[in-house]
Amino acid sequence: MTQAVILQRLTKRAQFLRVRAGVRAARPNVMVEARRRDEAGEIGVGFTASAKVGGAVVRNRAKRRLREAARQLLPLLGAPGSDYVLVARAGTADAPWEALLDDLRNALIRLAAQLDRAEGARSKTPAPPSNSSNESD
Repeated sequence: MTQAVILQRLTKRAQFLRVRAGVRAARPNVMVEARRRDEAGEIGVGFTASAKVGGAVVRNRAKRRLREAARQLLPLLGAPGSDYVLVARAGTADAPWEALLDDLRNALIRLAAQLDRAEGARSKTPAPPSNSSNESD
């Protein structure tokens, strides 16, 4: 029996800004930003579409498509304990469904490798020397 992965929605601006400081992967139909939060836990996901994408109807359609693509792919390819922001691009609303899924899949694979590299680099960094009380005053 497989364990169900829980997707948690990002809703606060501060959450989006925190993820923005992480790594990103741009594809023709979607840009994905990611940042590790914990070693394990829920996968956080947020969606955004700027006015550059189109009017309100087009932006909402793009976000609906991104929500469904994330629902299908993030449990499989998302890193546990990470937050993701899916940013709609101009072609997101009208892109063929398989092309959108392929772009998101490729971006998630690349980001998983980048998150692992960043985590590995952080764990290999030596701790700063502590100030010992042996120093003369």
